[in-house]
Amino acid sequence: MILKDIEAKAHFVRTLEWITAVMHRYSFPIQFDVVHIAHGNGNELGEKYGAQEAFRQLVAVTNSLRDTFAETDLVARDGSDLWVIVPYMPATEKIYDKVVKILQDSVHDGLCIVEREISIFSLPMHLTELGEDPSKLTALEFLSHLKDNRHRYRSHHFCLPSSV
Repeated sequence: MILKDIEAKAHFVRTLEWITAVMHRYSFPIQFDVVHIAHGNGNELGEKYGAQEAFRQLVAVTNSLRDTFAETDLVARDGSDLWVIVPYMPATEKIYDKVVKILQDSVHDGLCIVEREISIFSLPMHLTELGEDPSKLTALEFLSHLKDNRHRYRSHHFCLPSSV
């Protein structure tokens, strides 16, 4: 199960690096969203569950989301952060509605013990909006930049409150 998680993250990172290169190269690249799901603040899961159980729960949630999203959507986990790349056709799909439904319907084991903050970033955004050229950032640096500046860049935001 851990090997599958590592392979999925590596595939996710390679794909995101390709997408950011396409964003830089073409004026009308493919349309896609990046979804960020943060579970609590910092070490909140570890404090509530213990490190091993928190890790097991996060792996279970990651696998649940992989099974629930379409095969063309990529799901990866980085620590307690979950990331999803969702390609779409802007005229036909409502990404916000799709993501909300999936997250509300999917089983998240016990992770509802902490608040989940969900940010959706619609890309490509103008490169000048990012403040940095994404082609000069690695995929993980790009995700970190989105996460650190989520209040500025996200197109949609919602929180799923803790159930405890």
